[in-house]
Amino acid sequence: MKSKLIYKCNIYLVFVLSLILIYQVESSSEGRIRINSLLSELPKSIEDTNKVNLLCSLSMTYFNIDPDSGIKYGHQSESLAKKIKWDMGLANSYNCLGVNYSVKSNNDKANDYFSKSLQIYKKLNDENGISKQLGNLGIISMNQSNFTAALDYYQQALKIAENLGIESSIARQNGNIGIVYTYLKDYEKALKFNRKSLELYEKIGEKEKVSKQLGNIGWNYTFLKDYDKALDFYNKALKLDEQLGDIKSIAIRLGNIGILYWEKFDYEKAYDYYNRALELNKEIGRKSGVAVNLGNLGAVHYKLSHDSVINRLKSEGTKFNLNKNFNINKAIDYSQQSKEISLEIGDKRQLMEVYSTLDKSYELIGNYEDAYKYQTEWAKLKDSIFSVEKTTEIANLEAKKENELKEKELKLKDLELIRKTNEQTALFVGMAAIVILLVVIFMQRRKSEKLLLNILPEKIAKRLKRNEKNIADRFEKVSIIFVDIVGFTSYSKGTEPEEIVSALNDIFTRFDLLSIKHGLEKIKTIGDCYMAVAGLPDPNEQHAESTAKFALEAKDIMHNYVTPDGRKLQFRIGIDSGRVVAGVIGERKFSYDLWGDAVNIASRMESTGLPNEIQVTENFINEIKDTKIKYQLRGEVEIKGKGTILTYLLK
Repeated sequence: MKSKLIYKCNIYLVFVLSLILIYQVESSSEGRIRINSLLSELPKSIEDTNKVNLLCSLSMTYFNIDPDSGIKYGHQSESLAKKIKWDMGLANSYNCLGVNYSVKSNNDKANDYFSKSLQIYKKLNDENGISKQLGNLGIISMNQSNFTAALDYYQQALKIAENLGIESSIARQNGNIGIVYTYLKDYEKALKFNRKSLELYEKIGEKEKVSKQLGNIGWNYTFLKDYDKALDFYNKALKLDEQLGDIKSIAIRLGNIGILYWEKFDYEKAYDYYNRALELNKEIGRKSGVAVNLGNLGAVHYKLSHDSVINRLKSEGTKFNLNKNFNINKAIDYSQQSKEISLEIGDKRQLMEVYSTLDKSYELIGNYEDAYKYQTEWAKLKDSIFSVEKTTEIANLEAKKENELKEKELKLKDLELIRKTNEQTALFVGMAAIVILLVVIFMQRRKSEKLLLNILPEKIAKRLKRNEKNIADRFEKVSIIFVDIVGFTSYSKGTEPEEIVSALNDIFTRFDLLSIKHGLEKIKTIGDCYMAVAGLPDPNEQHAESTAKFALEAKDIMHNYVTPDGRKLQFRIGIDSGRVVAGVIGERKFSYDLWGDAVNIASRMESTGLPNEIQVTENFINEIKDTKIKYQLRGEVEIKGKGTILTYLLK
């Protein structure tokens, strides 16, 4: 359904994993009984620490039933703790408020209250409280798509929990770290942490947490396409959730199972589970879940507008209305509802899903203006969410820049001291510094221009230097190629970072030389994937033949390629030809990128291809059939979002 650029980063990771906040989940009936008991004690209490604890307990009991009431009692607890100047009570009150706001998907306020609570725990030197709040801040970072920060918070929290020997905290942070690795596509590593968490929770008898880890394990098996195991773990989790009366977890689990059936192309069951999850999320006011379920329902209706799906369902018999116009309008309606909620709560991952569905839906009805608008919005979000390596690199560069600034500040202070003791020397030093600065500026400018040409095609770079805004062009005939290294993630696990970067640099440098040789334009690298295009920014009638020659030579390079430590790597290559839109995104950190159906299909040609083979589309074959390039029919391949299409292998 989505391009590989999204699918490799797990397109369904949108608030369906069970992140574990620091609270005790109670069934609805048990919660009401406890609330009535606490409320009966409230009139008898006096303005002391016991009343602060009582108000906190009310707030934490309400969070999963009525978070607005939870917030009300949390603020009352906060006010009383401030009045009696009790720091521990204030830290606990902030935690209560953070939990209730997180349930309402108000991540900014939740983050603020968890941060305040953390600062007080640090002041009190309460390591257990510090560990809990670090874990909660990690969850908010996950909700805001900041995976690097989330992993850092969880690892800090786990280290403290292990030092203290608190099994429940160790289990909690292992589970949360497992979730981060699921987002990072390292499912085996995620399962390792999830199983460790599950084992500890089963040992200490925390059933609600056992359920969450069962669900998370099922989620990883879904990505590994072991659907039988995934469904088994989901059903075990769902049974526990129903016993506990945990509506939020039941809704999450139903959504999980819906996605599993979506993966199996059983759209009727997927639709049914999405609807059941939607009703429960509406019932408890869980906006993030409502947004996801609406988006998933929209995606199903989009699929029902495809001829291949319609023909299959007609032959099998279905309860669905298979009218194309009806389904495309439903897809847009559900997606627009999901978009509004996602914008309200700041859910970038769900927005990406919705923008993709809206882009393709509007294109189907011929509304190219809106299709282009949503395609552009999708592209803006893409790199910021899924390129964890880029996020880390930027963070490192900013830290380096900050250190350089501090060093410059120290140097300036030294110059000031010299000026006070010796005006003449200071003047000389100042003049020398100016000369050096001018030289540095000159060299940096030359370096920047060179870097610009490395990032962008020369023609595009010149347009940028002329301050041209909104650079975007349509090209009718180009060929797009994706080259992906098979098993590189597995290779990376046991390999030193320097060796990994060295191997990638060697391979991509060779591909760069091939691009220059055959007149292709390198667009970017995504992890261990290399993307290039022929036919732009300068049109080229031989774009397909040039791309084929590039692919065949790349195949030769990779055929006998062995890493320095003796590992032989394989590859997959995918190519398609067609129309694309190309343009520059961003102002300070810009990139030149492509959008269009041909880009998505080329990516899918790579992801569904065979190891050490070049898989291409019929469109591409039509472009090279009059050349000497040889090829053979592979057959029909199921492509998400396109149905079944014919593919070929270059020889």
